[in-house]
Amino acid sequence: MKKSKINLSRITTSGNFIPEIDGLRFVAIVSVVLFHLFGFIENKDGSVYNNTYNFDFIANFLKNGNFGVQLFFVLSGFILGLPFAKHYLKDSNKVSLKSYFLRRISRLEPPYVIVMFLLLIGNIFISKNLSNTEGFQSFLASVAYMHNFIYAEPSLINTVAWSLEIEIQFYILAPILSLFFSINNNLTRRFLLIFTIIVFSVFSLLVTLPFLSILDYLQYFLVGFLLVDFYLIEGVTNKTSILRNSFTIIALLLIFSSNEKYFDSFFLKIIWNISVLILIFSSYYNIILRKSIRFFSLKTITNIGGMCYTIYLIHFSIISFVGNPLLSLQFSDNPIINIGLYSIFIISSILLISIVFFILIEKPCMDKNWPNKVKNYVRRFITAN
Repeated sequence: MKKSKINLSRITTSGNFIPEIDGLRFVAIVSVVLFHLFGFIENKDGSVYNNTYNFDFIANFLKNGNFGVQLFFVLSGFILGLPFAKHYLKDSNKVSLKSYFLRRISRLEPPYVIVMFLLLIGNIFISKNLSNTEGFQSFLASVAYMHNFIYAEPSLINTVAWSLEIEIQFYILAPILSLFFSINNNLTRRFLLIFTIIVFSVFSLLVTLPFLSILDYLQYFLVGFLLVDFYLIEGVTNKTSILRNSFTIIALLLIFSSNEKYFDSFFLKIIWNISVLILIFSSYYNIILRKSIRFFSLKTITNIGGMCYTIYLIHFSIISFVGNPLLSLQFSDNPIINIGLYSIFIISSILLISIVFFILIEKPCMDKNWPNKVKNYVRRFITAN
C-alpha cells in the first residue's frame, strides 16, 4: 500500500506558480523570525554579549531583519499588480473587483481571525497579560485592521499584525494604483512609477504621522508594480551567471546591512532609502526575471516560503510561549551552545506548529471554492439528518 505524502505546496488562484516568489518569501520570513528571536534572546539572556565572543557583525544583520516586512510589501505589489497589469498591457480579461475583494477576504480572513481569537484567549486567560476589556478592544480593532489608526500602536494581542493593516490598505488601493499600467508608453509609465516611488520615499522621512499607514510604505509596493512592468514587457529568460549571482547575493546582504537611523543627515537618509529600493529591485529582477540563483526555486525553500502567512501570524507568540520556560534552562557554561540550542528548539517549534496550522487552516482557504464546498457540505449534512 502506498503511503500518502504530506503536500505543503501552496495553491495559487491563477494556477501560474512562480517558485522564485515563494523563494523570496522564504528570505523575508526567515529575516523577520530571526529578528524577533534575536531580540527575545537579547532581552532575556545577557550572555548574547558575553565579552569572550563578539557577535556584533551577525547582530547587525539580525537587528535589521525587520526589513523583511518591506520585502513582503514589494512582493505584494508584484502579486496584486500582475492581473491588473496583464489587463492593461497584454489585453487579458478585466479584473472583476467583486471577485478580487471576495478572494482577499476568503483567502486571508479565516486564518487571521482564528489566530487572533486564540491569542485573545491566551492573553486573557492563560498568560493574563491583558484584562478582558483591553483584550477585547484590541481584538476588535485588530480584526477590523484599525488598531494603528485607533490606538496609534500595534495590536496588543499580536504585535506583528500592524503590517497586515498596511497590506489591507494596499489591497483597497491596488485597483486604483493599477491605472499606472493604463499608460501605453513604456518610458512614460516607468518614469511616473519611479518618480512616485521617490516622492513617497522622501515623504516617509519628511512627514511623521501619529499612526502607521500605507503612506509610510507605498514606495515598496510600487517597486513591486515596477517589477511587474518589466516582467510582462521583457519576459522571463534564464540568464544566470557567476557575476549576476554574486551581484544578487551582495545586493540582498546590503539591504540588511544598515538603515536610515544610522545616518545623521536627512539627505543621507534619502540617499540610503532610495539605494535600498534600487537594491531590492535589482535583486528581485535577477531572481524573478532572470532566474538567478537556483536556491530560490528549491522545493523545500518554496514550501516554507509558501507558508509565510501562517509563520508570520504565529511566530512571535511561539517565541514567547516556548522561549520563556526554555531560557530558564542552562544547557552549558558556553553561551554559544546555549543560544544555539535555544534557537534550534524555538525555530523547530515555529516550523512544526506552522506546518500543522498551514495544513489544517490556511491551505484549505487557498482553494477559492472553499466557501461553496463548505456550504454544500453543510447542506448535505442537514439533508442527511
